[in-house]
Amino acid sequence: MSQAESESPGPLSEMGSRLRSHRRARGWTLKQVAEASGLAISTVSKVERGQMSPTYDKLLRLSHGLDIDIAELFGSAPDQTAAPRSVVTRRDQAHRVSTPNYDYGYLAATLAGKSMIPATAWVKARSLKDFGPLLRHAGEEFLFVLSGTVEVYLDDARPVQLRQGESIYFDASQGHAFLSIGTTDAEILVVLSGDDR
Repeated sequence: MSQAESESPGPLSEMGSRLRSHRRARGWTLKQVAEASGLAISTVSKVERGQMSPTYDKLLRLSHGLDIDIAELFGSAPDQTAAPRSVVTRRDQAHRVSTPNYDYGYLAATLAGKSMIPATAWVKARSLKDFGPLLRHAGEEFLFVLSGTVEVYLDDARPVQLRQGESIYFDASQGHAFLSIGTTDAEILVVLSGDDR
């Protein structure tokens, strides 16, 4: 989890404001949100203040804990009854979240009720030591390498190297980590299965 460089308004502080609004609308304390989501009170507080970039698994836990669609943390959820459903995300419109290991660009972030969460990401980590604990979350995950080379670690399996145009699909409850091989950050497309709403 990275600290925001400043407290100026931006995607992190906007997400924090939305989280705070949802918490207050329920009349909940930080402690109640922490208990419902399984996160530390300090984590919830830092996200609310725009001082922490939450990883996908933490965003998912917050949305489940508050019983909201993950899109509501990125912006106002559109009318879910409108059909057909579609949303265009221009390159400069992806909702940016930066963590020590990845810089994410969430796509279609404001569309509620998605059965999948698509994102582009730039892989910054170069070693498992730098990466830290492997990530685990509900659902399935698909990774497609757009540029560079990525080394994929899945629990105790041997690491797999993927180059541009190659992909992997796996159960995201397995511990997993993606590392860039080489001097430049690899760019990937990741698609995660959405929550059951």
